[in-house]
Amino acid sequence: HAHVFANPEGIRFEIGCFAAAPGVVLLGEETSAYTWFRSFAWTVASCARCGVQLGWRYRSSAGSVFYGLILERLRATGDAPRP
Repeated sequence: HAHVFANPEGIRFEIGCFAAAPGVVLLGEETSAYTWFRSFAWTVASCARCGVQLGWRYRSSAGSVFYGLILERLRATGDAPRP
């Protein structure tokens, strides 16, 4: 499923939620500051190949994980995940 959010600077993002995100690397420390999903902390998720930020990995205190990926930054391929 997809959501539209704005960060504290007012930049809007349309993100899709995914169970897995092959090809991303996590950058920085996990934080719950300004989270868009209550009780989930986030970490920046970037492309392992080119370094462009693709979105965020979210993790709940109970250990549930999902990825919120910026839809316009994903390239369509035959095996690309769908939100």
